[in-house]
Amino acid sequence: MTAPASTNTTAPVVPDRLNRFRYALYAPIYDRLAGLFAGQRRAAISALRLRPGQRVLLVGCGTGLDLEFIPSGVFVSGLDLTPGMVDRAVARARRHGLEGSFLVGDARSLPFPDGCFDVVLLHLILAVAPEPERIVGEVDRVLVPGGTVSIFDKFLPAGQTPGLARRLANRIAALAFSELNRTVEPLVSVAGWTVRLDEPAGFRGSYRRIIAIKPAPVSR
Repeated sequence: MTAPASTNTTAPVVPDRLNRFRYALYAPIYDRLAGLFAGQRRAAISALRLRPGQRVLLVGCGTGLDLEFIPSGVFVSGLDLTPGMVDRAVARARRHGLEGSFLVGDARSLPFPDGCFDVVLLHLILAVAPEPERIVGEVDRVLVPGGTVSIFDKFLPAGQTPGLARRLANRIAALAFSELNRTVEPLVSVAGWTVRLDEPAGFRGSYRRIIAIKPAPVSR
């Protein structure tokens, strides 16, 4: 089954060449690196209580490690910047008997129509990709009213200012794999989502699991 056609009319994004390059290099060993977070992925997806027939989008799907914990009967779409990652996600979906469609694309300009997903997973993407606020805007666009967002990533605690050591470490981390000093609260706030769950997810609370809900229209 092919993914639905896009109705996105936002301005073109600047190509994210850095992430395309470095994750192309990481693709063959990505499962060993990101596999360390299997328990966190399982907990995050379990909390969603996915049901057969739901439409789920994996933004920055990588090699499809989230697919290990998605129940059968759920239709899954995935998108990643790196072709090598997408190829591995397709193979993993087939091994697990999941029906779905996987595309190469940029999370800042999702190639899907408005309101076509019930659930969106943002696992290890908001601290990695440029313009996370644009990603959140796109996710909000493709979610149905009342839809659910699962966020799992590393974030600076709200109101905390990074010290010198963390700022220096961030320079190295940002080049190698990810930002360390992003905060999630402004992203959730600008989208207008309601947080249903926010809990620490390892590494002394620097990683968090968040479930947020897109408001449904108020009937009168």
